[in-house]
Amino acid sequence: MLFCFFISSNIDKKFQPVIIEDLFYLPSGNFLKGAALGFDEILADFLWIKALSYFGEHASTDQNYSWLSHILDIVTTLDPFYQIPYEFGGVILTTELNDVEKSTLLLKKGMKNISTSHPRYWYFPFFIAFNYMYHKNDYITAAHYLEQAAKFPESPAYIPLLVSRLYADADSPEIAVAFLKEMIKSTDKPELKTKLTQRLNEIINTNNIKFLGQAVDQFISKFYRYPNNLGELIEKGMINSVPFDPRGGRYYISREDHLVRNTKKSKNLKVHIDKSPKSILNMVPAE
Repeated sequence: MLFCFFISSNIDKKFQPVIIEDLFYLPSGNFLKGAALGFDEILADFLWIKALSYFGEHASTDQNYSWLSHILDIVTTLDPFYQIPYEFGGVILTTELNDVEKSTLLLKKGMKNISTSHPRYWYFPFFIAFNYMYHKNDYITAAHYLEQAAKFPESPAYIPLLVSRLYADADSPEIAVAFLKEMIKSTDKPELKTKLTQRLNEIINTNNIKFLGQAVDQFISKFYRYPNNLGELIEKGMINSVPFDPRGGRYYISREDHLVRNTKKSKNLKVHIDKSPKSILNMVPAE
C-alpha cells in the first residue's frame, strides 16, 4: 500500500508527488529529511496524522503498536520542535506498549529539542521521572528529573513534596534536606512554604534517626554490647551531641529492640505506588 503526499516546488510551482511507502517500511527520519526537499515540517504533520490513525486503528483491533515508536521518531526528527508527538509517545509507549526504554528516549529527545519556555516543557522531566519511579523503582533518578520539573511555575505544587519522599525512599534524606531548603527559599506561596517546611522537619527527623542508628551500630561493633542510652554515645565519643528534632520530639534508645526512637510519632515518608491501570492514567497531569 502506498501513500502519495504532494508538495509544491518553489522552483517550478508545479506539484510533484513524493512517494511514501507504507508506514511499516518508512526509512529513518534523517533519510526522509533529505527526501522532503525542504518540506520537513509539512511531511512531519502528514506522518503525525498517519501515526494517530495507525494508533486508533490498532487500539480498536489487535492493540499491536509495533511500529509506533518508529513513526514517532521519524516525526520528531523531521520536526524536532513539535512538542505534542513527544508527549503523546512518552505516555503511550509505556501505558500501551510497556516499552519504557523507547518512551524515555523519546522524552529525553523532547527535553533536548523543545524550548524550555514552552508551557508544557515540564511534562518531559515529569514523565521521565514517572518511568524511573513506576517501572524501574529507581527513586534517585526519578527525584532528579522531578527536581527539574519543579523548577517550572506551570508544574503542580505537589512535585517538591514527592521529590522529598522519593529521596527518603532511596535512603538519601540528606539530599532531600538540601532540596527542600532550596525550595522553601525560592517559593513565594505561603501555603506551599508551610507544607515544604513540615516535610523538611520530617526529613530532618528521619536523617537524625539514621545518624543516631549508625552511631549505635558503631558502639556495638566497638564494645560488643548495646548502649544504655544516647548519653553513653557521647561519653564514648560516638557522637558529639544528640541532634535537635525541629518537630519538638526527643530521641531515645528503646529498651525493647534497642533501636533509636522518638517521643513524637513520625509520618511515613515512603512512597506507595499503585500500579493498577487506573492509577497510571491518574499520574497524567491535568490540563
